[in-house]
Amino acid sequence: MGIAEVLTTVFVVLKLTDVITWSWWLVLLPAIISFSFYAIILVVKLVTVLIAVVAVKKREKRAGL
Repeated sequence: MGIAEVLTTVFVVLKLTDVITWSWWLVLLPAIISFSFYAIILVVKLVTVLIAVVAVKKREKRAGL
């Protein structure tokens, strides 16, 4: 478990035991930020692979293969 998951778990437990009175979006913010970060990384990787595939196909087309 990473720091975001630990923080989210701690915040949820604190919220459910009424130790904190934060809204749920604030309690879940570490998980939301972590998910957003991973989603951005995934999109960047997919775009990189797509660019590489297009470049290889162009090279093959120019070479006449």
